[in-house]
Amino acid sequence: MAGSLRKRDRAREHLLGLVESRAVGQPIPSERQLSAELEISRPTLRAVVDDLVRDGRLVREHGRGMFVGSPKVAQQISGTHGATYPTAPGTWTSRVLSHATIQAGTLVGSRLRVPPNTAVLRIARQRFVNDDPICLETIHVLQEIVADFDVRAIEQNSFYALLEERYGVIPTDAEQTHAAAAADATESALLGVGLEAPILVVERTTRDQNGRRFEFTRAAYRGDRYQITTHLNLSKPPAAPANAE
Repeated sequence: MAGSLRKRDRAREHLLGLVESRAVGQPIPSERQLSAELEISRPTLRAVVDDLVRDGRLVREHGRGMFVGSPKVAQQISGTHGATYPTAPGTWTSRVLSHATIQAGTLVGSRLRVPPNTAVLRIARQRFVNDDPICLETIHVLQEIVADFDVRAIEQNSFYALLEERYGVIPTDAEQTHAAAAADATESALLGVGLEAPILVVERTTRDQNGRRFEFTRAAYRGDRYQITTHLNLSKPPAAPANAE
C-alpha cells in the first residue's frame, strides 16, 4: 500500500508540474508516454489523471488527448495569530508510510523556489484522531535543514515543534489553499471512506523566521469527519482623521 502511495504521489507531482508549466489549453504527453517515463502502470497513472480531471486541472478529449484545464477560482481567507496548520479536537497521532530523500522536481521546486535537483526529505504519513484515520499527508522539507531527521519522531510529536527544538527552524507564515476532491483508490483504503467520497485537499507552503520557503505539504482530509472554521473580522477599519486646516 505504501509503495502504491509513493507511485501515485510521484505521478501527481509530475503531472501538476506539467500543468503549472503550461498555459490553459496546451496539451500534455499521452498516458502511454507518461507511464513509460515515470515507470508506473497505466491503471495507476489513469487513476491520478482521473483525479486531476475531476478537479478541473486536466481536460481529457476523446481522440485528441489531454490538455491543461482552467484554474479554479481562489478565495483568500485571512488568518491571524496561531498555527498555519488546521487543528481539531482530539488526540492526534500518525503513522509514517514511507520516507526518502528525493529531488524536488518541477512542482515542489516551484513551491519552494529552489532548482528541481534540490534534495528534499519526503515523508508520507497517515494521521489519526482518537485512533480514527482522518488524513493522508505528504511533507516535503529541504534536506539541508533536517540532517539525520528521525522521521518516526513525528508519529507522536508535532512536526513543527521538532523543527524548532532540534534545528532552530521556526515556522512563521504560510500560504495555504483548500480544494474539494474525490478520494481515489489509495485514499479510500487508507482513510476508510468509499471510492470517490468527498475529501478536502489542503496544500501549504511554509516560510521560516528568515523568510525561507522550507516546506511544501499536501494533505487529504476525510470530508465526512473534518471541517475548517475561520474567524473573520467584518468590522470596518477606523476612518483616518481629517487633516487639520
